[in-house]
Amino acid sequence: MVPTNAQNQTTIPQTNPQIPIFLPAIVYFYLTFNSISAIYLAYSHGDFSMVAFVLFVYFGYFFLMFCITIFQALPPQENSPRKDFLKSVIWVLTSFILFGFAYQFSTFIHPVAAVFALAIAISASSFIFFLYFVHDGHHHQQQKQSPSSCYKLRITILRNSSSNSKVISDSKTREVVPGPENV
Repeated sequence: MVPTNAQNQTTIPQTNPQIPIFLPAIVYFYLTFNSISAIYLAYSHGDFSMVAFVLFVYFGYFFLMFCITIFQALPPQENSPRKDFLKSVIWVLTSFILFGFAYQFSTFIHPVAAVFALAIAISASSFIFFLYFVHDGHHHQQQKQSPSSCYKLRITILRNSSSNSKVISDSKTREVVPGPENV
C-alpha cells in the first residue's frame, strides 16, 4: 500500500531566525584575508599582473554571487530578457575566472598540467553554457509541446493482491500489471 501524502510527509525543523549563522561571514573574511595577503605578496615581488588577477577574481566572485542570487530569485518558468542577460553574465564571469586561473597556473606548472588545467576550464565553461542555454531551452520546449505529460496517480492495491491493480487518475481508471517496474 502506498502511503498518502499526509502520512509520507516529514516535518523539517525550521531554523531559529534569532540565532545568527556566521558561516558566510567567516567565509568572506577568509576570502578577503587571503586576497589581501596574495595582493601584498604579489605587489612586494613586483608581480602587478597577479595583483590585477587577484582583484579581478575577488570582485568577480562577489559580482557572480550577486548575479546568481538574483537569477535564483526569478521564477523558473519565466522567459525574460533579464533572465537571459543574467545567464550570459554568469557564464561569461565564470568562464573568465576559470580561464584566468588556467592561465595564471600555466606559468609555473608543467606544460602537460597546464594543458590539463586549460581542458578543465574549457569543459566547465562548455558545461555551464550547455546548462544555461541548450538544456534550459530544450526543457521548456518539451513542456510546451506536452503540458499534460505529468499525471498525479493514486495507486490502490486490493487486499487480496490480485494479478492486476487499479490505478485511479482523477477521472480515469486503468489496469496495471504488477511487475518489477511497478513495485
